[in-house]
Amino acid sequence: MKKILLLIPNGSEILEIAPFIDVFGWNNIICKKHEKIKVVTASFSRGEMTKISFSKIKLVLDIDLSLKKINVEDYSAIIIPGGFGKYGYFDEFLKKEMKDLIYKFFKAEKIIIGVCTGAIGLASVGILKNRKATTYLRENKRYFNQLTTYGAEGVFKEVVEDGNIITSSNPRTAIEIAFLLLEKLTSKFNREVIEKEMGIK
Repeated sequence: MKKILLLIPNGSEILEIAPFIDVFGWNNIICKKHEKIKVVTASFSRGEMTKISFSKIKLVLDIDLSLKKINVEDYSAIIIPGGFGKYGYFDEFLKKEMKDLIYKFFKAEKIIIGVCTGAIGLASVGILKNRKATTYLRENKRYFNQLTTYGAEGVFKEVVEDGNIITSSNPRTAIEIAFLLLEKLTSKFNREVIEKEMGIK
């Protein structure tokens, strides 16, 4: 069974986490056995509460793994949802363990996804240098312009693919990217089946 790693930094946004869990959950109920894909969640906060954006909701995630226990070769992709700096999101990317893990996925040429401000996290690690990418496009393009300071080639689009790296510009795109990843790991036909069953199309 293929596996994908859903990396959840503190301050991540719920809408950028849920689509990957839901789409692949539906896939595993409906699809053929050989197309099942396991979503594994990871964070620095295993055994503790991972702080989600707008945390007055008091959402507690049951995190599967700590970052130190991850073997990159076990995974087909890594997904990094975006989040808010005021909830400590960008502080996570200053940690050596976080940088090392993302860089290992990059060197292994795995699929890497940065949703919304997750692209800034990827850029800060250095893997978007000379790569086309996008990120959150509002706030007077503050985050978008920040991409160039890390050497990325900013593209003013909602979803941008450059090789094995996919970046996007807002929470809504998480659903689109979840289906795109499903297609890449299974087939276009399987994607269409799951979209139909979920009422997306």
